[in-house]
Amino acid sequence: MIARHRFSGVLFSIEVTTVYFAVRNYWRGFFAAVCGAAVFRLLAVWFDGADTVTALFKTNFTMDFPFDPQELFVFALIGVVAGFGGALYVWLHRQYVMFMRNSKTLNKFLQKNRFLYPGIVAWIVSSVSFPLGFGQFMAGDLTTHQQVINLFSNFTWTKSNFTVEELDVLNHWTTPYSGVWVSLIGFVLFTFFFSIICSTIPVPSGIFIPVFKIGAGLGRIVGELMHTLFPYGKIKDLHKFANVFETKYFISGMRYGGKIAQIIPGGYATAGAAAFSGSVTHTISTSVIVFEMTGQVTHIIPIMIAVLTSNAIAALLQPSA
Repeated sequence: MIARHRFSGVLFSIEVTTVYFAVRNYWRGFFAAVCGAAVFRLLAVWFDGADTVTALFKTNFTMDFPFDPQELFVFALIGVVAGFGGALYVWLHRQYVMFMRNSKTLNKFLQKNRFLYPGIVAWIVSSVSFPLGFGQFMAGDLTTHQQVINLFSNFTWTKSNFTVEELDVLNHWTTPYSGVWVSLIGFVLFTFFFSIICSTIPVPSGIFIPVFKIGAGLGRIVGELMHTLFPYGKIKDLHKFANVFETKYFISGMRYGGKIAQIIPGGYATAGAAAFSGSVTHTISTSVIVFEMTGQVTHIIPIMIAVLTSNAIAALLQPSA
């Protein structure tokens, strides 16, 4: 974490070890983080073919009107969903770990066959996520890095006309049998449950990136739903759903002064990633991590609102993971 995100990595390490963290080590941690981040990014340029030192998940959200003030309510709702989802994740993780520990028969069996459990888990995960099988319904042919980059993309996946580059992204999240909704929901559910199981095998991996992906998927679903409901800045015949005016401007990007700005689903994905990972770890610095990951701070207010909301709810329901 620190090797990739120098400032946010130090803040995150302080938050998760706040009871034991010695303040005198702050400058040491910061110095080590800067050195690690510099070497990591330079190695990517020298050996991995990167053109220059850039953000890990570089985004190009519009700088003029990245979001409408009325959308802040929806970002807060993302925080609410992420808060309850993060608490559920921690609870399920704890129940699964306690089951593994309290089952004496299972413990004895696993102690005698130490490689059997990791092998079974690896076989199940690879079989379910196989791209030619169920994996095609959850972008199983992409790496984690590619999945997050796609989720942060700044165009909607539910429109009708696409460029060649956009079609290249969309082809990973659609199949001849299903659309983007099935793939996004399948991606979130698969990562949610199987990351809990995989975290119990004796392999040093961590839980942050899986919960980050879950949040990005949830945020993307909300963003695509928003764009589907409000594609042009207004909904006609809204009285079918509520007793309001026949034509109502709502959340859609219809700004004060009459300027229309389209909803950016990728912005919702960044907020969801920060909110869900923050709710699981009970940290606020996940918002700073997202800023360093994407290289943009256009959604700083929505992300902070989502993170604070999710943290408040998760802290009331469950201790952190």
